[in-house]
Amino acid sequence: MNRDPLRVLNLEADPEDHELVRRQAGSTGLNLKFERAANRAEFEAALKRGNFDLVLADHCVPGYDGMASLESALLRLPGIPYIIVSDSIGEDRAAECLRHGASDFVHKDRLERLPAAILQATKAQVAPHHNLEAEDMFRQMAENIRDVFWVCASETGKVLYVSPAYEGIWGQTPDKLFSAKGTWPEAGLDEDLDALSEARIKLAKATAFEVEYRIRRPDASVRWIHDRGFPVADKAGGPVRMVGVASDITERKRLESDLLQAQKMELVGKLAGGIAHDFNNLLTIISGYVSMLLDKEGLPPASLEALKRVFTASRQATGLVRQLLLFSRKRTPKREVIDLNTEVEVMSGMLRRLLGETIAVDFEPALDSLRVSADIGMMEQVLMNLAVNARDAMPKGGRLSIKVGMQARGSRPQQGIQVKSGDYAFISMRDTGCGIPASILPRIFEPFFTTKDEGRGTGLGLATAKDIVRRHDGWIDVESEPGAGTVFRIFLPLTRAEVASRHDADPGREHKIGKGTILLVEDEANVREFAAAVLQQDGYALLQAKSAEAAIEVWKWHSARIDLLLTDVVLPGELSGPQLGEKLQGEKPGLKLILTTGYSRDTLAPQTKGGKVIFVLSKPYTPRSLLQAVHEVLT
Repeated sequence: MNRDPLRVLNLEADPEDHELVRRQAGSTGLNLKFERAANRAEFEAALKRGNFDLVLADHCVPGYDGMASLESALLRLPGIPYIIVSDSIGEDRAAECLRHGASDFVHKDRLERLPAAILQATKAQVAPHHNLEAEDMFRQMAENIRDVFWVCASETGKVLYVSPAYEGIWGQTPDKLFSAKGTWPEAGLDEDLDALSEARIKLAKATAFEVEYRIRRPDASVRWIHDRGFPVADKAGGPVRMVGVASDITERKRLESDLLQAQKMELVGKLAGGIAHDFNNLLTIISGYVSMLLDKEGLPPASLEALKRVFTASRQATGLVRQLLLFSRKRTPKREVIDLNTEVEVMSGMLRRLLGETIAVDFEPALDSLRVSADIGMMEQVLMNLAVNARDAMPKGGRLSIKVGMQARGSRPQQGIQVKSGDYAFISMRDTGCGIPASILPRIFEPFFTTKDEGRGTGLGLATAKDIVRRHDGWIDVESEPGAGTVFRIFLPLTRAEVASRHDADPGREHKIGKGTILLVEDEANVREFAAAVLQQDGYALLQAKSAEAAIEVWKWHSARIDLLLTDVVLPGELSGPQLGEKLQGEKPGLKLILTTGYSRDTLAPQTKGGKVIFVLSKPYTPRSLLQAVHEVLT
């Protein structure tokens, strides 16, 4: 496309020299329209606007390196002639500029050469010489794509150009980059210095590189950057500069972290599923026999105290298995509408007994009744896990303050996770302990991460708490400062439903003397012997089998007098406990059924094919819970 007049951009600090250059160029006979840029800012702004046909540039404008102006012009106005007009550049430097893409060099003492140089450089100007559409396309791409395009001198690392996206990602203007000390890649966090140093070495050697590093923005937020650099050669094939693209991959890193967390949870789930059944069988034997001994009178005080310690340890082991099962997602929340003030006050009393006399526990309810839909047992687990961490942070004693309240409208989770809109209540737990160092704060919810001494922590407490709250459509935030304590806040969505009434059974009820015949099916001999001893001691008649096939043989001879089938879920052979129950109830519809399991009760369907409700007794069970279950089913 022919253009008339030819637009000339003249980089010249001295207005008199500019006038001399303009007059001398006019002798070419071409219709020239000049625009003067007196400094770097004006020159860069003019380049950004574009639509020039020729660039005349002094090589020594104050505060602006001549090579940098050349690189910027070549990048912004590709294909446009660039003639150096200067009296302070040597031949070697001029030759270097010509190698880098300058069209010609005219010394100011010999301006009579300028018309010829312009005519030579603009020969193609009278014919289509410049694809304006391509130029506009590049400018639009550089200014609108969210990635940062950059250009550097290969030998020095000096930044020649960065696209506007830099300001959005780095959160600052690129002024420092263009200073004498500015280099690419920019400084990152200390942990990434080795990777950045290696990238700079490759840049200096004009070698392609790829690096990921973190930057800290002026607002203290951290962003992940994926940076790629590529060498650009001159006409002779030698490297003259490096170009590259820097992308913000913070969101990708967050998703990768979430995926890694999910994979960890899956591994924990497989571990839990593998050990829960056998481990709970052992705990049933330990806690069961210890419970029977504790019921005996006349035990020596020393023996009684030892048995109590064994029983307490077995209950703690039961809690550990429960946490593993929570991780394995084999238990879903059994929600009910509760008043948060009421339930947390009850839990606070439990925590006072758990933490001991050296730690004071305060409770502050909300002014209004706050109702949420929650699994009370799971919420107890969350508060207990947080309280145990608080206790470990206060080895010499301290204070744990528990508060229930309403979330301030508009506040959002610290982690930036997506939550449902609506009103939320919170439970805060503030301790006066040693606090959590900022360096490890982002990792405290990771499975198996712990700072406690070996043998003192599993690294599952906080991870379990976070998972439970997430499954209640809420989240946990934490604030901590070394030496000033820690506060955890649990946020749960409010509900307008009414609180359900609960009629708890009296735990002190005396069991009646057992009547009836029970077919006990359990493959673990020690568990079977324990359960048989408890039931026979209470007056029940017992028939025993260690597999479904053996139970069917017993059934053939004694089905008429069997009132209850008490069977483990997992049995050796072809039939499981539920399948055995379905088969025998098909022959005798009035047969009662109790399933026992070392897994979570939620892994079982609540009904058989016939629509009958299944009673499930979780292991480890105690003599009292076993007798209570049997009595409830048979009456």
